[in-house]
Amino acid sequence: MISDEKYIQWTGGAGFYITYDGIRIGLDLYLSNSCMDPEGNFKRLTPPPTEPSNIVLDYLIASHAHGDHLDTGCLSEWFDKNKELKLIGPASSLLAATDMVPPDRKILLDRGGCVDLAPHVKIRGVYCDHGNQSLDAIGVVLELGNSTIYFTGDTCYRPDLRELTGAFDVDILIVPINPAFGNPGSEGAAKITRMYMPKTVIPCHYWLFMEHGGDPASFADECAKTAPETNCAILAIGEKIKF
Repeated sequence: MISDEKYIQWTGGAGFYITYDGIRIGLDLYLSNSCMDPEGNFKRLTPPPTEPSNIVLDYLIASHAHGDHLDTGCLSEWFDKNKELKLIGPASSLLAATDMVPPDRKILLDRGGCVDLAPHVKIRGVYCDHGNQSLDAIGVVLELGNSTIYFTGDTCYRPDLRELTGAFDVDILIVPINPAFGNPGSEGAAKITRMYMPKTVIPCHYWLFMEHGGDPASFADECAKTAPETNCAILAIGEKIKF
């Protein structure tokens, strides 16, 4: 997974691996099965596209501290292997990684915050409504050269979402489609797509846990009705698209 290409790869659930001009960014990666409890709840249903040991990263973004967005089953291995790796996220994510990530390898990113990773590579934190599930959860805007990727994070649909995040043009929108734990489901996710009118929308947050639900076919149908100008990209786990 080392490349100088510019692509985004779905790794399952809400996780993505992004490369841009040699910079390798993990976004809410979850490749372990650390969320499963002794009763078998939140068991991983689909295998990851690669072994965690194959992941090479420069930056790891965790939009909030839930275990399927901040993979405590892999953090120590990733930070031991990738000596320059930095963790980026809100305070809750950084706190949850206390025993696995040294303080000098953490970068705080709150709503309204911005981190410059390199010339023409900027990461911004924006508003996200995950309710009481995670009070400081963020959406993430990645400005990569001339391309803008907006990852909504775990957020509900609300009519004022665009106003709260700020208006910006979006090339690729990533939105959760599971109708549980405060996320919008197919209809709400399609409405979010209509708000931002991206060139491409990628649904996520489905097929990982039985408890999550989520139906990509239903989302594609809703998008065709609500945002027909947008390309709806239903990715297979491990599939990449260039930008």
